[in-house]
Amino acid sequence: MSEKDSRDSFYFLNAYQDGITPGQKITIQHNVSYNDWRAAPHLAPLVKLTDAEINQRKEASITLEKELYAKLKQIASEWDEQAAHTMLLERALEYVHTPEVEHTANEWKERENGVWEISNRTYKMRYQITYAKATDIYLVSWGIIYNAPKQPNSKYANYWGDSIYVARQDKKKYPSMEAAQNYIQGRFDLYSHLFRELSPPVPNECKRMFSINGCLAPGYTLAPPDKEEPDKQAVDDLLACLDDSDTAAPSEIQKAPDKPVEKNSNGKSKGTVKKKHTPTR
Repeated sequence: MSEKDSRDSFYFLNAYQDGITPGQKITIQHNVSYNDWRAAPHLAPLVKLTDAEINQRKEASITLEKELYAKLKQIASEWDEQAAHTMLLERALEYVHTPEVEHTANEWKERENGVWEISNRTYKMRYQITYAKATDIYLVSWGIIYNAPKQPNSKYANYWGDSIYVARQDKKKYPSMEAAQNYIQGRFDLYSHLFRELSPPVPNECKRMFSINGCLAPGYTLAPPDKEEPDKQAVDDLLACLDDSDTAAPSEIQKAPDKPVEKNSNGKSKGTVKKKHTPTR
């Protein structure tokens, strides 16, 4: 708690909460309290006045207070508009500084732990085939996600509730590596149209996901609004119910590789999904 004047002030002033955060907030909160240790010289002349005179001076002082408060409100409203401009400029800088998404330029690349990835500026597909020695089966996990730009505020990276997944399957069981690879090949064939451009158009329903502060990120375009997007998840759910023979890859893609599929000492495959228009490795 601070004093107005340490030598002869008759009141204490608390203004410790005053502050400004540009583009966000101003705080002006003043509290005055009586200082009876030093008030006597200021109070003595007033107590000699009549009740009516004191009340008259009090009402006049309140009127002046309210006039000053109105001026403060006017200045505050001017700050409101200026702070909003500051905020807008900050959001523009966030947009300009948003980093480019990482991708493989529609090429299959091996990541850690036997995970394979193909990606572009809009989509990312990953898969992993692992061997369960105890049960002598192969487990296939895969998924396709939207490769959206990183949001400036990670706390609100996806606060609008959109799912980042286009489709996915976890730990699907197969008796052999060949069957597992055929399944993955079938999944890729189903979604290969997503990996023909470096920056495929963004589905309209995902616009916010690919926007920075409400503006579509640089270099992206939206799919035509009248274009009917197929229900990819429904198609995949249907295909998942079919036998492996029904979903096997075309004969051209099913051809055995020049070398047999090798496995690491931990049972993980070294194979990858083949791709007609792009080299596998």
